[in-house]
Amino acid sequence: MSLLRTILTKFPTISNFQRVPKVYHKVGIQSKRYLGEALTEGTNPRSKKVIGYWLLGCAGMVYGAVAIGGLTRLTESGLSMVNWDLFKTMKPPFNNKEWTEEFEKYKLYPEYKFKGGEEMTLSEFKFIWTMEYLHRMWGRAIGIVFLLPCAYFWAKGRFSPAMKKRMALAGGLLIAQGGIGWWMVKSGLDPSENSNNDVPRVSQYRLATHLGLAFILYSLYLWTGLSHVLTPHDVTAKASFFLL
Repeated sequence: MSLLRTILTKFPTISNFQRVPKVYHKVGIQSKRYLGEALTEGTNPRSKKVIGYWLLGCAGMVYGAVAIGGLTRLTESGLSMVNWDLFKTMKPPFNNKEWTEEFEKYKLYPEYKFKGGEEMTLSEFKFIWTMEYLHRMWGRAIGIVFLLPCAYFWAKGRFSPAMKKRMALAGGLLIAQGGIGWWMVKSGLDPSENSNNDVPRVSQYRLATHLGLAFILYSLYLWTGLSHVLTPHDVTAKASFFLL
């Protein structure tokens, strides 16, 4: 019994554990105020909400891009579009002649030879091409949804100095993501990297870079959006739900 009593005295009691969250509560409030208020300084409540929901929408679209990218990889569609152009490739083929021309371009690259050459039909090509096209157009849509409102809010003076830095960073990363995406696809189209005896694949390092940057963008949009939508009191009130 004496040994058991000694062990129990070395550990905090239940009441002590209950006091700990209150300390972290205060720390959480202070850190949230410091970060959140720097981003939203000088912004009226209505604009804060609008900007917050806009950024949360951007976060949702980045999440969707990752999901579509996963489907594109699962269906082995990522190498079907062999050209990259910011504007010209936005127009899809509309007739049989244009589809045939696109298919002929695809036949020049290693993946077509690996998939059986002449066994692939035009209908099968249309499917994989459309999957990759959807992925690229979704990425362009993210650029429009982010950059146009960002330019408007910036011009109207709705951003604090700290927020301007955050948005410049997000914009730079978003533009870089488009280039990294093509850099990744190009590695799978390079005949010197994909011999006829190998399965054509994009570089795993470039793929990891592309995916990792998507996670960074998602986190950046989500964090900044929540900083505008939630107050420090909201954050700690919701966090207390999970405390025992």
